[in-house]
Amino acid sequence: MHDPKDYEIRLFYSAETGDECWIAHPVVWPSISAVGDTPEDAAREIQVALRLALQSAADAGIEPPSPASLAHA
Repeated sequence: MHDPKDYEIRLFYSAETGDECWIAHPVVWPSISAVGDTPEDAAREIQVALRLALQSAADAGIEPPSPASLAHA
């Protein structure tokens, strides 16, 4: 199983009125995202989300996207 820390993460700030939060998502798995009040919060939360997604994929027998660093190796 891949390690969540192997995935390249994009962090950006959403200044939408009523939103105002940091959003994180893996580059190769954009359907997964996490939010936080700070970039650090969003980065921690995306690791949790990735860990759960990887476990769900393994339980279902589905091959998850390879981390970008491994896809180009």
